[in-house]
Amino acid sequence: MDKNIGRKLDGRYEITELIGVGGMADVYKATDILEDRTVAVKILKNEFANNDEFVRRFRNESKAIAVLSHPNIVKIYDVGFTDKIQFIVMEYIDGITLKEFMEQQGVIKWKDCIHFIIQILRALQHAHDRGIVHRDIKPQNIMLFPDGTIKVMDFGIARFAREEGKTISDKAIGSVHYISPEQASGDVTDEKSDIYSVGVMMYEMLTGEKPFDGENPVSVALMHMQNEAKPLRAVNDSVPEGLEEIVLRAMQKEASKRYQSASEMIKDIEEFKKNPSIVFEYKYLSEKTQYFNAGAISKAAAESSALAKQEKGGDSKKMRTHTRTKDELDNYDNYDDYEEDEKPSKSSYFVVVLTAIAAGIVIIVVAFIAIMLINVFDKDPPPAIGKMPNLRGLSYQEVANYYASSFDVVVENKEFSSEYPEGAIIDQTPSEGKDYMIGNSTVKLIVSKGPRMVTVTNVYELDSTTAMNMLKDNDGFNVLIKSVTDETVPKDFVIKTEPARNEKVAYGSTVYMYVSRGPEVQDVVVPKCVGRTLEEAKTLLGDKFTVQTMTKDSLEPEGTVIEQSIPDVGEDGQPNIVKINSTIILTLSTGNMPEAEAVITFRVPDGIKGKATFNCYVNGTIIGTTTIDNLAYASTVSVDIKGTEMQKVVLEAVNEDNDNSDTIGEYSVDFVENIVTEVNFDKNVLKNLFSDKNSSGDNSEREPIVIDPDDDIVIDDPFDDDDDSAFWNDVFGY
Repeated sequence: MDKNIGRKLDGRYEITELIGVGGMADVYKATDILEDRTVAVKILKNEFANNDEFVRRFRNESKAIAVLSHPNIVKIYDVGFTDKIQFIVMEYIDGITLKEFMEQQGVIKWKDCIHFIIQILRALQHAHDRGIVHRDIKPQNIMLFPDGTIKVMDFGIARFAREEGKTISDKAIGSVHYISPEQASGDVTDEKSDIYSVGVMMYEMLTGEKPFDGENPVSVALMHMQNEAKPLRAVNDSVPEGLEEIVLRAMQKEASKRYQSASEMIKDIEEFKKNPSIVFEYKYLSEKTQYFNAGAISKAAAESSALAKQEKGGDSKKMRTHTRTKDELDNYDNYDDYEEDEKPSKSSYFVVVLTAIAAGIVIIVVAFIAIMLINVFDKDPPPAIGKMPNLRGLSYQEVANYYASSFDVVVENKEFSSEYPEGAIIDQTPSEGKDYMIGNSTVKLIVSKGPRMVTVTNVYELDSTTAMNMLKDNDGFNVLIKSVTDETVPKDFVIKTEPARNEKVAYGSTVYMYVSRGPEVQDVVVPKCVGRTLEEAKTLLGDKFTVQTMTKDSLEPEGTVIEQSIPDVGEDGQPNIVKINSTIILTLSTGNMPEAEAVITFRVPDGIKGKATFNCYVNGTIIGTTTIDNLAYASTVSVDIKGTEMQKVVLEAVNEDNDNSDTIGEYSVDFVENIVTEVNFDKNVLKNLFSDKNSSGDNSEREPIVIDPDDDIVIDDPFDDDDDSAFWNDVFGY
């Protein structure tokens, strides 16, 4: 049985059931006795409690969630961090995960999909606004209530986005099927990584398939980095085109081409909800998203075409009787809108036919004469059409000379550029591949002025923080710090920069800032002190270390070193080298048996109440105690005890309401093997001690004992079966 079940944390959270097992923590269902509500308690596993990295991640989770307050994020009520246990008390969700719902449904209707996704995005936007990136968005971390409400949970690997350090080993974190390309490659992640994961979830919800799947996690991660997913509508053609485009943008490999925020993605989804026939045309380098309605475009084209025909002349009836080609009709939404409104009478058919024949003959004759005249008088050939070449990156002067006979070039603007050298072409109009008339066209160019040059500010002998701000914020440089030993410049002050001060370099360049770490400090090898006496250890350490001592119970001989704060061997198995005069703490054995911990647990009988204290004694000395505010709310009681070897432990109960106390049990405890054996436990004594009469102090049902000093008799207590004659003789001299 799980030892945490039945345990009461902080005297108020009574654990009743294990409901989830995670990588580094277990989740329990519990009752908050003070608030009379059901809660979820996440407890760090014992094997990780001594691991500083896991403890840091666990505390980061509480720090991250504590600043969040949103209807779509699981609430946090309380946290507890002690040497023995670390836990978080959260809102208990009576629902299922989105993963379970997806497995039940297979393919989710697109209306339900966007209903869920908008809630998830709102939760993420709330977190992103506070500098928190989830980094593990997946259906397993989304809870779904029966009414369709979504709750995002498990910020276990979340981190503050503004922190420069990366979590864990600077490698990708998160579920591999929903991981962003930058996570998979180990790059820095931000809120756009969460956007990518949301896009992958949408793809799976709408198709019933993951966009990338493979035999092992590594292959799946590589697919996220290198492969394109199968088009969503190729898997499920019932998904509207606009919704497919939203998913496509969220899943862009390059973070700069994705939605830049959750609210931006919500905006597109809201536009789609208003008009499911909407089609998005994304220009990933432009500032805004443009919206196009296919039906509106088609209708506008038809109206424009009809207007153009009317401007060319002819009354409306002639326009309607004109026979349209298939290409013309393709520009219209509805062929029926352009059917002939009026049909000629039968008597006019003959006239129409003759008119058409005559018109045809005239047209043929005119065309023939025109061709003959062209051949005779027009000797100039029609203009030649060419394809515009790609001019980007080429020298403006070279282009002007080489293409002088093909087109004219005009410099429309000059701009600073760190990508293109001075005089190179940055952009062109018309763009590459467009048609142009050879010898009769003008190309507009944007030409580079080269990189913007900036003077490196003199930060020599300034403190590194001030210098960093000046070079980054004022000059726009990328600053990298190199720490070096220096006998003259104080620690953490700037020695020099590369490029040197007052030099002119390109804006955005990298500047190396050399910072002093002070005079060179001698390194020393740490000796092995464990197993030696204090005198021997001090001899080994000499005057190269500052020695401090502490004691700890151990079966090793008294005064033997059993631990040292700086180990003699590093993690790589090589001798440990530290700075001279480092402080080392030596732990010495007391020679005594070390204390061990155990827990005595017993069930509380029904029908009793009151505030109680339970004490555990060994030879009259208390070795453990606990207090319960009201036994009416406790099903079990656990008392943590400490001791050595095999001990007989007496359990005492104290009624705090009337100070009555009594022994209720005896236990045999093997502290070495952590085995607790119940020898005797009398629940009736516990019931009598906490009955209503004892709780109120009312003993009216018991008749008082009356002693008449003039009577030569001994009156015995009717409630006591023992012979008390000796007691009374001692008291009254009988």
